[in-house]
Amino acid sequence: MDRLFFSSFVMLFAETMAIRWLGIEIPVLRAFPNLVLMLVFIGASAGIAQPDKKSASWKAALSIILLSISVIAVPLTPLKDLSLRIDENNTTAGAIVSLVLIALNAFSLLTIFRCIGATVGEEFKRREPLKAYSVNILGSMAGVLAFAICSFLNTPPWLWLTITGAAAYTYNKNAKLLLLLLPIIIASFFTAQGSFWSPYGKLEIKTFDVPSESPFGAGNYNLFCNNVYFHSATHVPDKEKFQGYDAASLSQDKEKGERLLVHAYKLMQLPYRFAPSSSDVLILGSGSGNDTAFALKQEGVERVDAVEIDPVIGNFGKTIHPDKPYLNDKIKLIINDARSYLHDSDKKFDIVNFAYLDPGGTLNTASFMRVDNYVFTEESIKDALKLLKPTGIVAMSFATGRDHPVTARLYNTIKSASGKAPLTLCDDSFSSCIFLFGPGIEMQESKLPELIKEALSADKELIVWQPNETQARIRKATDDWPFLYLQFDTTGLIIYSTFLIFTILIPVPFIFKLDKTSVLAPQSFAMFTLGEAFMLMETKCCTELSLLFGNTWIVSSVVIFAFLTLGFLANLFVLKLSSEKLKKVKPICYLLLTVILLTDFFLTLANLNLPSSSAKLLTTLITCLPVFFGGVLFSSHFKEIKDANLGLAANLLGVTFGGLLENLCVVGGIKSLSLLTLFLYLLSALPAMRLKLFPYHKHI
Repeated sequence: MDRLFFSSFVMLFAETMAIRWLGIEIPVLRAFPNLVLMLVFIGASAGIAQPDKKSASWKAALSIILLSISVIAVPLTPLKDLSLRIDENNTTAGAIVSLVLIALNAFSLLTIFRCIGATVGEEFKRREPLKAYSVNILGSMAGVLAFAICSFLNTPPWLWLTITGAAAYTYNKNAKLLLLLLPIIIASFFTAQGSFWSPYGKLEIKTFDVPSESPFGAGNYNLFCNNVYFHSATHVPDKEKFQGYDAASLSQDKEKGERLLVHAYKLMQLPYRFAPSSSDVLILGSGSGNDTAFALKQEGVERVDAVEIDPVIGNFGKTIHPDKPYLNDKIKLIINDARSYLHDSDKKFDIVNFAYLDPGGTLNTASFMRVDNYVFTEESIKDALKLLKPTGIVAMSFATGRDHPVTARLYNTIKSASGKAPLTLCDDSFSSCIFLFGPGIEMQESKLPELIKEALSADKELIVWQPNETQARIRKATDDWPFLYLQFDTTGLIIYSTFLIFTILIPVPFIFKLDKTSVLAPQSFAMFTLGEAFMLMETKCCTELSLLFGNTWIVSSVVIFAFLTLGFLANLFVLKLSSEKLKKVKPICYLLLTVILLTDFFLTLANLNLPSSSAKLLTTLITCLPVFFGGVLFSSHFKEIKDANLGLAANLLGVTFGGLLENLCVVGGIKSLSLLTLFLYLLSALPAMRLKLFPYHKHI
């Protein structure tokens, strides 16, 4: 069996598993975008650079034990609710415990992936660099494909761990490793019982009862996503049964769940109160089907397109939802990304309903962080407005109250996209808001006061809201700056920055030798900067292609697989070239990268008025070609480097720091990554230019 192929397979498969699994079971890790990825690369880089200095077996064993305890114990304890924020919900002690928990996981990941990287490094030391790199890429491609199949089949983590252990045994032949993994596989098997693992996360259903006199009936359940409450699926009563039912008379404490159901029901009424017509309805983020079931009970509704990104949640609406709304002939369930559907659809609707699309738990763990969300950008709202009939309206619901910055950002974004301020209704009791806008609202300007009065009378929790002067200055969200949740919370940013320094920057000098044979030595400079450039380019490409084809797990898997394929083809191309031809090819690659990345920065395809298919083709070419040319440069430098394992390690270390640099896009926007990527690619040419200008340095 080829040790390099299978160790490369394990590295990629285990990396993907760690990113997905740890982020689910340890929610506080989501406060650090790309942290798991960066830790994996640092550990792997250290192992590849120093394969003869393997970590002690007791460290590896301790790491697996610590990781096992974290992913099993955290969801079962109050640790699952920890956050880095210091506020009324989380104390300073809680923030410190969160940091300690992250630090333990950081140590574990560094140690485990250092062991995996050591095998890869051993193989690179005894093989020809480019041929070894071809095998390395093929193993990585197999890892991506295997995890994509696991996602497609909705498999649980215990199977991922089993695959990882089996693949590791093929090259390690160490039965102790399997024995070490066996307890966590067994524990994971039992903790996964009752859970559903979709391509997007861990889903759990918890049934709940309502009072016998309640109009909401039986068979209701709460859906938890990634161990955090996501939404409720309930029977939707007829208007006649709900008429006169007043949740305000219920006990504030004893019947809080019932009051929430009533409040949600009243919010679902609002789009239909204000829409002149409702024959054709589009529901984005339809979930288990409450909004869809409600639409079916409204007069005049003839057709409903229900868009839900998660196929498992969509299936719940057919099988276990009390009303099973997705089985109705009027409903068309579409498993797709909401933004992609808005962009590609040519249908016209009376109501476009954004139904609580905000991801559960995000605001608690990362409200001062960079979290991309392209459903609520200015361009997305413009796409929604294009799908309206002349009397249509857009309704956008969100789980924030009137004082939250996200509410103000949504208001400002809608106002910029539509040209008019939306009608905004908020409540403080349940921290929710709804924005109503579009031509159907504008044409009823004379009726609005009466309609608003009726809405406020029906739900006394609601108030009409407008931003104050400070809120009106909050930056809007766009496709170039899609950071809906970003708040420049000083305390949070200090904690975030400080911890990244201690977790990423400080360990590097200690785990890498600092001499002329080090991965940090000048000979590895080009490989390091190429790694940084690749990470930035991958971020930019994934973003742009997700906007074109949908931010689904399938698109993400295909994009990553395509990047590896382009890298493999670039490597084959360089293998076929002689040294003389290679010298001529490299400057051409730098020139083409400059032209393409500058074009990407300055060109906005939306302004070219191209057909959708042509725009997609052109964007895909502009996005993917730099991956190929960057791969040619990498393989060219790799071919000339003395120590292949040090070169690969330097490249992975560069990927890590690229993960840090990509956060600069919160200042300059996503497109600024094109310029930063170009700068790093050109920087990688400095060693060659220095030797050409000062050839005597070759002998120093």
